[in-house]
Amino acid sequence: MKLVNYKHKQQGVALITALLVAALVTVVAVAMASRQQLDIRRTGNMLEADQAYMYALAAEFWVTQMLKEDKQKTKIDTLTEDWAMKLPPIPIDGGVITGSVEDLQGRFNLNNLIGGTGGNANNNNNNNDNNNDKPNQLQIKAFQSLLQQVSFAEEKVQLSPFVANRVADWIDTNLNALADGAEDLLYLGLDVPYRTANRLMASPSELAAVAGLSLRDVSALLPLVTALPVSTAINVNTAPEMVLLSLHEDITPRIATELAAMRVNTAFETADEFVNKLKGDYNITLDKKRVSVSSEYFLVSSEAVIGRTTLRMYSLLERKDNVIKVMSRGIGSY
Repeated sequence: MKLVNYKHKQQGVALITALLVAALVTVVAVAMASRQQLDIRRTGNMLEADQAYMYALAAEFWVTQMLKEDKQKTKIDTLTEDWAMKLPPIPIDGGVITGSVEDLQGRFNLNNLIGGTGGNANNNNNNNDNNNDKPNQLQIKAFQSLLQQVSFAEEKVQLSPFVANRVADWIDTNLNALADGAEDLLYLGLDVPYRTANRLMASPSELAAVAGLSLRDVSALLPLVTALPVSTAINVNTAPEMVLLSLHEDITPRIATELAAMRVNTAFETADEFVNKLKGDYNITLDKKRVSVSSEYFLVSSEAVIGRTTLRMYSLLERKDNVIKVMSRGIGSY
């Protein structure tokens, strides 16, 4: 009869059990260490993001003080003033911060397409102009001109004039489409249906939702357009040449270049001075309500880099009676 060594077998089972326990402990320890590293990295990222945000707010505050001082010194706004100079990279604790300020009244205001006269935002009677649904044909024509200029400048961008009516339809509160426009009937038939906003644009990035515009088209337009809460005039001291071209069909690229060169040495002091210059030198008649030499709306673009974190913040500022109000802030895009 063969004797079985149960004691030896028990020792083998105990060894295997011990190895399994050791393996489990190792797996748990590695998981805990990995989780701890992730928590540390996540906490670090949050701290860096918060720090970057505070630095961006500091840059915004610095700009507000600069704009206040500028208003006290002069009644006009030009590209040669301190606020228009890009802030060079400034070393800060753990990183660097930079920023710039742009006069948004140097851009074409998309909300001018409905109601209003496109007059100076300084005039109180313009504050309610955008409340009606009547398309502003003069502003639509100007936007069509701008679309044409962008198409000429950008080789792969072909913007049709009907885009102006589609943007106007996006803004107005009725559902009656303009000629070649687009209302809910078109948008609800898309693969991913949605409705028109039927309100003033809050951001020019809304152009991406307008039928007939590709992302490439929108990228080409964004540096030239804005979406301000009231009807505004174009600041001829800060407007890009393409925006100056849109003011009148008789303004040629040569004239726009000459006007832009004039303001470098001697800025236009009044709207009358600008329209008189057009009339006297180029025989072009322009309504002075459409232009301005000062501005109330500015865009602050700030970028803070802290460690591995980069934060870009865009702040829309309104300056009225030398009081600065932050209208909106955006992280990543305006």
